[in-house]
Amino acid sequence: MHYRHTLISLQVALAAMAIAATTGTVHAQLGSTIATAPGAQGSSDASAVVMQKATNDAVQWEESTDANQIRVRQYVSAAGQVYAVSWDGPAMPDLAALLSTWFGAYQQSALAGLPNAGSLHASRVNRSDLVVETAVRLREFSGRAWLPDALPAGVTAADIQ
Repeated sequence: MHYRHTLISLQVALAAMAIAATTGTVHAQLGSTIATAPGAQGSSDASAVVMQKATNDAVQWEESTDANQIRVRQYVSAAGQVYAVSWDGPAMPDLAALLSTWFGAYQQSALAGLPNAGSLHASRVNRSDLVVETAVRLREFSGRAWLPDALPAGVTAADIQ
């Protein structure tokens, strides 16, 4: 019975991703390279994208909120590589767009982990080259994804929020 509920939960999440793909904004793409100019503007249906830095200066991110009120942070190295993304909002963002070339690996690992899934409300894919965590609670979707080998010096998974 638990396996069936988890399968239904995954199907709902995939449906939400399909809806987000047609209505949401494409934000960062994990593993891509972007311009890191401060004050860069996002797409026309997103709020202004502002580069922010943590107090230790090792972590910098761009944050935007789209028309669906989904906030996405793209964590960017000094060279402009997006090594992590995080999100939260009332709907699931377009994970295929956010994870880009990593989406297939995520999807395959998530489906393979279904029989051992421990929660209806959270999932974790933990590979040596990709980590993705998702959660949903009372219509609040959140998650984060990162490339462990691409984390800059001084940055840990705890810095990705």
